[in-house]
Amino acid sequence: MSDCHFYAQRPSRDFEARRNEARTLRDQKRDQAFDEFSLDSPATNCDEERFEQIGFPGFASFTKALVHDTNGLVDPASLRSLLDALQVGTQEALEQVQLGGGKRRLVNPLNAFSYQAIGNDSNGARMAAAPAFGSRSTAIDMVERYWMALCRDVPFDQYANSGLIQAACDDLNALGFEDQFGFFCTPQTLFRGPYAGCAVGPQVSQFLLQDFNFGNQPIRQQQRYPRPGLDYMTDLSTWNRVNNGDIDPSGTDIVDGTRYITTLRDAGQWVHTDLPHQAGLWATLMLLGQKATLSDAVPYGKDRAGRDKAITTADGFGSLGGPDISIQAGLAGVYALKHAWFQKWCVHRRLRPEVYAQRLELFRRGVLGGHSENPCHSEKFNDFFGEGADVWRHTQVLDRIFEHNRQQNVAQSRGDCQGNWLLPMGFPEGSPTHPAYPGGHSAFVAASATIAKAYFADGPFPNPKVPVDGGSKLVDYHRKGEELTIHGELNKLIANVTLFRDGAGMHWRTDGTTSGPNAGCDRPGTGIETGGNLLGERLAISMLRDTRHTYRESLGTFEFQSINGGTVRV
Repeated sequence: MSDCHFYAQRPSRDFEARRNEARTLRDQKRDQAFDEFSLDSPATNCDEERFEQIGFPGFASFTKALVHDTNGLVDPASLRSLLDALQVGTQEALEQVQLGGGKRRLVNPLNAFSYQAIGNDSNGARMAAAPAFGSRSTAIDMVERYWMALCRDVPFDQYANSGLIQAACDDLNALGFEDQFGFFCTPQTLFRGPYAGCAVGPQVSQFLLQDFNFGNQPIRQQQRYPRPGLDYMTDLSTWNRVNNGDIDPSGTDIVDGTRYITTLRDAGQWVHTDLPHQAGLWATLMLLGQKATLSDAVPYGKDRAGRDKAITTADGFGSLGGPDISIQAGLAGVYALKHAWFQKWCVHRRLRPEVYAQRLELFRRGVLGGHSENPCHSEKFNDFFGEGADVWRHTQVLDRIFEHNRQQNVAQSRGDCQGNWLLPMGFPEGSPTHPAYPGGHSAFVAASATIAKAYFADGPFPNPKVPVDGGSKLVDYHRKGEELTIHGELNKLIANVTLFRDGAGMHWRTDGTTSGPNAGCDRPGTGIETGGNLLGERLAISMLRDTRHTYRESLGTFEFQSINGGTVRV
């Protein structure tokens, strides 16, 4: 038999049938995304309307890089130019926004209007309104921002022995942190997330600690760390120039060396320069390198008992193997930014913590009236800060912040070298020029980690490590309680990447995590659905819904625990 005759007997492909099948699949996924697109008006906290009505437009809104007066309050015409442009949502309209000094530009508002081909559309997603400027939640959240700034250089493994850490716990607990955010503050829970696994073991997730291989390249997770004790934007003159966009100090961080993450300041630098797909990609590469068990949904490999799964003649690769799983996690991170950006620019426009602190400072200086020995007692202060005013009359943190900033300003020869209530920032440029709520990091890390949960089975985390000797090396972690688990460390990764931004001064806790009484996994469904973590998780679930039907393999059900405690099945 000739070669030509042999090959002529190969099975033929019915490409017309395939074309129709592909179209049907796309139509089905399109229809599901269409059906899940909410037409309800997004909920807001009404801060924009409230402060405009009392003659202070933009007082409690994002305005960074717009035109401001000498007190850091936005020019109404500049604010209106932004709002008008966002109403139109075109490149041409956004070119008409009136910026301040022009050294800082707005970060990608057009991404709020972009589309995506997988998962639900960003503009159809809904989330809870951010807590209002004058709420008790926001005030206690701000107290935690201050304590995070003061505790940036305390090593995580010294929290149990630190008087400063204990003072933070005592102050937050006395103010009612548990009522607002769902857990009591101890050295073991302070600055951690509310999800299952977050308070177990070391502060930093194994996915941000352990070394791994990226192909043929060994990746050591030591990272550059900023100079201890050096904070930024602690004088009002610099604050105003940065806020107005007169200067852009981005990239002027002072970095002293490399080590594994051991402090909040180290952690802040990780989330200062990371990419949206990085944490999820790192996690999936690490799990693949460990030959972690794939979830029951995946028909390749072996199950947790070591038995072969359904497919015994082939291994996964471009589908349901390393190339596929790792890119799915990364893609979810990038798509989550679209969801976060719609909420940021088109719905909430929440101010950053650095601006809330400046509003406190304006009252301390008497700029907004009511200056006295204790400006937190003035009638106007009560009007502006609402239920939160009582928090500022009782917290122990303001005196500490005042002295901390005085020392910073003297040491760095800043401004008038006096103290104030500004929020000491971890980055020279302060927060980015896009609104706070929800956090972009909180959305993209949750989306990526959710994909990892779907493709990898839960179980004990193998050979956990902890940094020692000032972060110079890793040693085996010997547990003193609950065992570290893969999904628990993914939850911790979500919380780490989210709250490390808070530690640098960028975000509110509610920008990222769920909040409210019993927000974590012990009592599913009782938390307030704030923040980008749930937004990212839900986006990832919609992507899993779409991608699972693109495989030729017969998949089981993706099943894992939501960060809010319920069981997710896709």
